[in-house]
Amino acid sequence: MRVILVRHADAGDLDPTCYPDDRLRPLTPRGEREHADVAAALARLGLGVTHILTSPLTRARQTAEITARTLGVDGIALVDALGDRFSLDGVLDELSALPSHAVVVCVGHEPHISRLAATLLHGDGSLRIAFAKSAVMALECQGRPAPGGARLVFFVTPREVAPR
Repeated sequence: MRVILVRHADAGDLDPTCYPDDRLRPLTPRGEREHADVAAALARLGLGVTHILTSPLTRARQTAEITARTLGVDGIALVDALGDRFSLDGVLDELSALPSHAVVVCVGHEPHISRLAATLLHGDGSLRIAFAKSAVMALECQGRPAPGGARLVFFVTPREVAPR
């Protein structure tokens, strides 16, 4: 299975005045543009994405929708385990329920997306990863994802794929 981890795009700063429920904070126009560039770069790679799983929080869902639209993937699945009640075991269970040959995008938040990456790469999650907004990390897993069972394929930030 190939697992492609994506941190949600820019959604500005926490602002309880505008968004008393932070789960509803949307992407900024800059975040939308920046992630559209990232998604276009992913499309050029021809990764053959089969599934998109996302946190149900607005900013992650919007990031997943941009990704799905650009990659031509029908639909996204909202996964509570990728959201503000992050559960590593829950995410691994969701991934394990998919075919072992799937190419899956998972859109989430910091520090959870880094923890998921660190666990898949290193096993105990002690690896430290700086996941910028809209950054993408592709991991190759032999069969189903398991702690320490992934190999890094690529890791890019919006800066590396921005049009010049």
